[in-house]
Amino acid sequence: MSAIHYLPTAVPAKNRFESFKAQLPLRVASARLGYSGSVTFDFGDAQTRDTITDEPQYDWHLWVYMCDWDLYKDNSRILWRRESDNALAGVVLEQLTGETLISFEYDEADDCFLMVFTGGYQLHMDPDFYGFEPKDDLFMLFRHGESDCLSYSPERRFYRAA
Repeated sequence: MSAIHYLPTAVPAKNRFESFKAQLPLRVASARLGYSGSVTFDFGDAQTRDTITDEPQYDWHLWVYMCDWDLYKDNSRILWRRESDNALAGVVLEQLTGETLISFEYDEADDCFLMVFTGGYQLHMDPDFYGFEPKDDLFMLFRHGESDCLSYSPERRFYRAA
């Protein structure tokens, strides 16, 4: 079992989100389906290799997990979290590899996020998920070389955790 620790910081956690957005556009190095309907993205350039898996690590890693998400292409939904065909989901998400993330917007009124990619792709994140609790995180955003991550939940808002 692991525990999340809140890290005190003089700089608000939302600044990490703004820092990420300031680096856009960022190339999608990988996009894949994780366990239980989660999605992971790697952005930017390869930095080092993981000491266990030998897989490359990139500038940024985003884990979208405790939310409803929908992937659109040209305004038509092509994939959603509750997709029953995991093989299809993996193939569809792989299409984002090589595209560019050009926008990552946050709507404070309803706690939703919108990621816009080249190629006509959009990923919508919404906390309206079966069994979702307001303290649950929608995502965790990791920056290579830093020991903490940026998390977001409707209850906690943006916060840094380790």
